[in-house]
Amino acid sequence: MALAASFKRLVRFVAKDSTQVLIGQPVKDELDIGIALRQGQDVVVDVFSGLSVLNPGVKTGRTESIGRILSPLAQHEVGTIRCIGLNYNQHAKEVRMEPPTIPTLFM
Repeated sequence: MALAASFKRLVRFVAKDSTQVLIGQPVKDELDIGIALRQGQDVVVDVFSGLSVLNPGVKTGRTESIGRILSPLAQHEVGTIRCIGLNYNQHAKEVRMEPPTIPTLFM
């Protein structure tokens, strides 16, 4: 029986000097990863054994620095996302637009 991973927040990333996609958790809990990376800071991550944030596995004891942050889910995990623009009256009012007579569908 596999042990459940203990994590607060996961990131999917490519480590510096690597092409391998990894899953992990930032070592510093309070760190805003996006801001830190934008400012050129080194973001160290505890690497997990899994290949997906949907199944992260467990901590490996290894750390890596983020070279490139990726979307939480890989393309094959998402499928097709269908969206409807201005899909409710309150949103139309917020953007000061008339609700469409036919919904706008986009992917």
